[in-house]
This record gives sequence, structure tokens and C-alpha cells, in this order.
Amino acid sequence: MSWVEIVLFSLSVIYLILAIIGHKRLKAITSLLSLAAFGIFIGHLLFDIPNWQLYPLYFFIVMSTTVTFIDMVMLKSGREPNESKKKITIIGLISILIAGILMMIFPVYEIPKPDGAFSVGTVTFDLIDGKRVEQYGANAETTDTLRRIKVQVWYPSDDVSDYKQAPWLQDGILLPRSLAKEMKMPFFVLDYTKDILSNAYIEAPVSQSKERYPVVIISHGWTGFRNLHNDFAELLASNGFIVLGINHTYGAQMTVFEDGFSAELDKNALPDRAKTPDFLKYANQLVLTYADDVKLVLETMDTINEGRYSNVLTGVLDVKRIGLMGHSTGGGADVSVALSDSRIKSLFCMDAWVEPLGKETLSKGVTIPAVFLRSEQWQGGINDNYLMPLVKASDNAKLFQINGTTHLDFTMSTMFSSLTGIIGYTGKLDRALSARIQHEFALEFFNDTLISAPNADQSFFGNLEQIANEFNSIVDVVETN
Repeated sequence: MSWVEIVLFSLSVIYLILAIIGHKRLKAITSLLSLAAFGIFIGHLLFDIPNWQLYPLYFFIVMSTTVTFIDMVMLKSGREPNESKKKITIIGLISILIAGILMMIFPVYEIPKPDGAFSVGTVTFDLIDGKRVEQYGANAETTDTLRRIKVQVWYPSDDVSDYKQAPWLQDGILLPRSLAKEMKMPFFVLDYTKDILSNAYIEAPVSQSKERYPVVIISHGWTGFRNLHNDFAELLASNGFIVLGINHTYGAQMTVFEDGFSAELDKNALPDRAKTPDFLKYANQLVLTYADDVKLVLETMDTINEGRYSNVLTGVLDVKRIGLMGHSTGGGADVSVALSDSRIKSLFCMDAWVEPLGKETLSKGVTIPAVFLRSEQWQGGINDNYLMPLVKASDNAKLFQINGTTHLDFTMSTMFSSLTGIIGYTGKLDRALSARIQHEFALEFFNDTLISAPNADQSFFGNLEQIANEFNSIVDVVETN
């Protein structure tokens, strides 16, 4: 809650307590509290966007103020005020209780600040692939529209004092409303998330402490979007990496482009597995579309370095030190790119959905350092029949499992509601602890593979195995022999 909402909640609770006590000497104080709360509420309406979760509280404030005005008019006319204490008390108790429950279910969380030495800047732009015609979307079969994606960049910065703090969801209200529709909830339920701020500042200058910075490209999963991995992006940027997060158009829940065009998730891109005999054909096309999006970013690196998309990025991307990070479908796409593109130096995947690539493709293995994190939910699933042989066939790969987690624990999905664990979206492992483990793995891995390689007598995974040992009841090193 904002400080204004905290004040309104506090004033309402105090008013209610005094009303329950009901002493005549407290009548003037309760009236002043009611009027003060109403005045602040009006200001809140005029200069801010109230959270719908507190509507019952606002209703109580209006009701109590109305009763206060009626009592004041009656006293002035010499009449005794109506006995309304009992009704107002009941209304107040119910309203505050409902508002409190709603705020517990749909809290306005803050994104934890990254712990790196740098502040974080960010820019966002569109990329158009002149070589590919869009396969997805309502008009894909009747138009020759070129494929385009949205890219957000996070980078190290020293001076952010004069720059605007970026919202967490840069695509505005369309995204949370699309999510609410997907979850079959009222359209406004997730509106409040558009006001959550990230820890990045728009167009802040890149830190001059280094000439160039290693690059990590992040790909989200099916129905995801780039800001579900803001935590990783900000963590890495604050520790000296430049991070490019892709919104994979029509595979993302919503993508809003600079010209205002919005592309919602195309469910036909990945139909119901149980009802689709050739499901893997669709899956393969989707994963390879994601992979081609990653390649588009790779091919645009030099142009980004020229400052075409933002002056602040001129010459700062180290195209010789590039790592990939992906979740689910994005992880499968990253594997596909890493299998064939020598520009990739390291690979970090979370529940990488590699099944659509097929065993023959995966049998080659990756030759670069690769870490695969698996949720407990995905242990023993169909994907393991493809992931395990891939890890085994790779020269320098390791598979770790984080127990007590589900597939969505590798995202920031808990930002939307405290109920995610109760309804089974996320696992039993505490979200903060789960995030800490993931962050330690990712930062250590990319530090070792893109910044300072370990000593000759130490593998890339020595430090990661130490982290696993630190959380030995939670993290397992999975043997693939």
C-alpha cells in the first residue's frame, strides 16, 4: 500500500475503535477523524489511482463522513443526532475486514532491490526481422507482415538521480487485463500491478567503469513475458552485465509495440496436447520461432552498438561474451541456438522445454558450459526423456533440481497474488528463498563463464556445487549417468 492508503486505513481503524468505545467525550474526535479521512480520500481520488482492493474501505469512509455531517446538521438545528453508532460500527467492521482480506490476497508487492554495485538503467525498443513473415496472429495467413519482437535492455549505471523509474510492467494496463482474462477473473483484478515500480531507470547513462560489458539474453516461456524475469535482469545488470529481455510476440501473454499495436497470446500456436495428434509439430515450430527471435537479437548486436535504438547503448555490448538464459519454451529455444551458434559462450536454463527439438537434435549435446535448473514438478515428466540425454551428451553441462518448486517458481508470478502457493501455481518452498537460490546460481555461473573463468584446476561447476551443498536439503545435483 502507498503511504496515503496506509493513513486512510489507520484513520478508519482508529475511528472504528473510538466508535465502539462510544464515550460522548470522544464524539468530537471521531468526527474529526471522519472528516480528515474523507479529505485525504478526495485528494487520493484527484491525484492518484486508488487500488480496487480498498473500495470497501472507501465506502466506509464515505458512509462515516455522511453520518458525521448529518449529526452536525442535527446538532446545529437543536435536534438530537440519530442513533447510528451500531450501524456504522457493523459497516466499518465488515468493510475493513473485506479490504484487509483483499489486500492480503492481492497485495501490492515491491520488487526487491538487486544487491550489485551498480544502479540499473533500462531502454525498450522494437526489432523487425526483414527475413521472416509472421506465422502467428489472427491475420497471419492473409498478410505478409514481417515478424517483430519487443526487446528491453537493462544495464549498469552510476547516476540515476535525474531519471524516471520504470514501471515493472512497461506494456501498461493491457498486460494485466489480458492476464485477468486468461485466468477468467474480472478484467480489473490485476490492474494494480501496472503501478508496481521496477528498480531500473529509463535512459539513465551506462556506467563508464568499463568500456564494454558481457551480454545475457533472456527468453520467457509460453504465455510468459519479459518482465516475469525482471529480477534476474536487474540482478545481472547491477553486477556488471547488459541484459536483453525478449517479448516473443504471440507466445507472450501480451506484447505492445511502439506504434500502439498490441499482440495478444495466440493460443493456436500451441493447441491442447490431448486434442492435437501432431502436437509436437506445433511445439517444434514454436520453439524454433523463439530461437529465431534470439538469433535476430544476436544479428542486431552490432546495430545496437551503433546507437541506432538508443544512444545510451552505443558501443557498450561485448559481442564476444554472450550468454543465454531461458525458461521453459525460452529455455528450449536457447538450447537450439546454443547447439549451432558459436557466438554463445554459456547457457543457463530453467525447466528448459527441449522435448520439441527431438532426440536426434539433442543427441549432439552442447559444447559450451551449460546449467539446467529443474523444478520438482517437472521431475520424471516427459521432458526428462529428452533433457537427461542432452545433459549427458554435453561436454560441460550440469543438472540441478530445486525441491519444493513448480514450473512457475522460475518466474515472478507471485507478484500477482499471495494465493499462488495455495492454489498450486507455485511450490511449498518460500518464494524469497527460492529466488535467492536461483539468483546465486545465475550470478555465479555467468560470472564464471563470461567475466572471470575459474582456475585451470576447477570446473565451471565447482562454485555451483558449493551453492548446492549450502542448500543441501533443497538443491539436488542430478546425475545423468
